[in-house]
Amino acid sequence: MNHMLCFGCGYSSTQTAKELLKSGKWTITGTTRSQDTSNTLEKIGIGARLWPGTPLDDELELTTHWLISIPPKQGKDIVIEYLNQQPDDQYANLQWIGYFSTTAVYGDHAGNWVDESTPVNPITLRGKYRVIAEDAWKKLAARRGVPLCIFRLAGIYGPGRGPMEQLRKGNRRKILKPDQYFNRIHVEDIAGIVHKAIHTPTASGIFNLCDNLPERADKVIDYAADLLEIPRPTSTNFEDAELSEMARSFYSESKRVRNQKIRTVLGYDLKHPNYKSGLKMQVQSLN
Repeated sequence: MNHMLCFGCGYSSTQTAKELLKSGKWTITGTTRSQDTSNTLEKIGIGARLWPGTPLDDELELTTHWLISIPPKQGKDIVIEYLNQQPDDQYANLQWIGYFSTTAVYGDHAGNWVDESTPVNPITLRGKYRVIAEDAWKKLAARRGVPLCIFRLAGIYGPGRGPMEQLRKGNRRKILKPDQYFNRIHVEDIAGIVHKAIHTPTASGIFNLCDNLPERADKVIDYAADLLEIPRPTSTNFEDAELSEMARSFYSESKRVRNQKIRTVLGYDLKHPNYKSGLKMQVQSLN
């Protein structure tokens, strides 16, 4: 029986855990800061631990696989810091590490294409912190002699998250920046790709998790509004929009991301190769 420890069992990690549990060959523990989330995880068969705050000694001894989705904060990765304080023999059963990173590590490419061989060149703090974290995970994996898969995620969407949900909740803001392109990835494909990577012995290194159709944000919002049969939101020019620092950093980058490695190395075919497929499915689930 394999045992996965998900550090930060949020949206994508929970979907991945559900996918693994279907086989009946896994037990899974997930950490969270929230008691409500802990209760939800327990209901779907994931052993929840409130962390940081409680020791994970037993989990580390049992764990065969780690999946990390907690982002670094102010340049520090709390998971790495915690694990570096533990004796290596405490996780002697470890066979695989997966780390959720972001395509923000590539920086701005003025709408041009990038792939896994493109040198990292982050321009935002969150991108720079991710590069530091990726390097730290590479060192830990090398020290333990286990394969590491770094999954660089594009914009995540799916049930309860993304443009469809924003429109349904009444958020009708649409930012117009004509030269800004980015990819997306449906949460079902995230789970499917991680599942495939775990079961592909030769899989290690960096994988871009994104769809095949990078597009401007306003075009995607218009498409979602059309599917919901509601008026398209009015546009606000990026220069005139009141945005949080996080949102503004998002709009500072434009790139189109290739995903060939998930096909050539993992043999994975996207369930939702573009945002249109994913959003159509979300609308159908509402009916």
